[in-house]
Amino acid sequence: MRLLLVAYFFEAPAGGGIIVARLLRQQLEARGHTVDVLCLAGSPETQSGRIWRLTPPRWAIGRINRLRQILLFLNNRAFDRYFLSRACQFPLAQQGYEFVLAQDFLGLRVARQLAELLHIPGGATLHDTLPQQVDVGAPNPLVRRLLRLVSQRRDRSLASDLAQFSWLAAVSRHVRDSAELWLRPASVPLHVVSNPAPHAFFQVPPPSPNPVLRFLFVGRLSPEKGVDLLVEAFRQTTSLHRLTILGLAGSLSEKVAELAAPDPRIEFPSAVSYAEMPKVYAEHHVVCCPVMWDEPFGLTVLEGRVTQRVVIGTHRGGLPEILEGYPRAHLFEARTKDRSETVRHLAQALTEAPDLLKKPLNPESERRFLQSFQLTTVVDRYEELISQAIRSRPGV
Repeated sequence: MRLLLVAYFFEAPAGGGIIVARLLRQQLEARGHTVDVLCLAGSPETQSGRIWRLTPPRWAIGRINRLRQILLFLNNRAFDRYFLSRACQFPLAQQGYEFVLAQDFLGLRVARQLAELLHIPGGATLHDTLPQQVDVGAPNPLVRRLLRLVSQRRDRSLASDLAQFSWLAAVSRHVRDSAELWLRPASVPLHVVSNPAPHAFFQVPPPSPNPVLRFLFVGRLSPEKGVDLLVEAFRQTTSLHRLTILGLAGSLSEKVAELAAPDPRIEFPSAVSYAEMPKVYAEHHVVCCPVMWDEPFGLTVLEGRVTQRVVIGTHRGGLPEILEGYPRAHLFEARTKDRSETVRHLAQALTEAPDLLKKPLNPESERRFLQSFQLTTVVDRYEELISQAIRSRPGV
């Protein structure tokens, strides 16, 4: 098969959806398929193979991170028209593509229009809850309200585009259910295809007992990830345990560093590549994911379970699905606006981590549960869905 994968920030340094897009392309190509990529230029060009790089607007050249923030909040039809016009300058029609796969909600409309122009089917992966929660990191209530109204209007306008895909793959049941409600009365086949954990995570040794535990946070340093609450809660504990904040740039970067500075138990190591993350997990006992929004999936939570670590998080979004039946998980409700109450719940969860680590796991039960998160299982499913759509084309 010859596929065109649309992911605007395919070459960006990090992000759960980006990681999945790269893994999917890598595995499909390993199976003999051709997967070219349509993405935005401006990130370090680290990926090989044919990549069609869209020139960003003139004002955004050299400011790819700023463009990413703007698109996350304010992507609209004007941006879609701009990027589609740039895409049409490439000789895409001469490549013999059989399918267009959108792995990025920002490029969803462009992917759908390209599929129409190339007269081939298309599909999309939904990495986001619908309506999108672009307001979670906004600085004040007025801005949050405005962003929510803008994003919901855009998402509603995308319903007709979504309905024209051959299928949609939701990364969790939570995302699927939100999409079904949002798309009504439009109808399109919706499948749950979980994000995968690479094979290397399944090879990480189980955590060894230790009187001093190492806690790990991985993710954006922004309000929706709850990292500031985690640091505050950890500082309330009196143990000798240690906390590693492996954070990506976010609006709370300076605040979190300031909160953590007085506590020598909290470490801020330099960023590492995703290929090195299994080693990072091997050095820790507990994975913390205290999200304060409806997390669509929760890749770090999956990685924590796969590596048999204790996982502490909130009972929101897709997290409960990943931790279903997992003895070493502690999920607590966090829908209150009372910050002190949330910190208290989180501090209590941190103190219970040593006891959770002692809980035995059933290897066979874990193997069965995690089968759907195996990389081969996920790629099998995408390969099946794409093949069916290609075979169902008129005249095939």
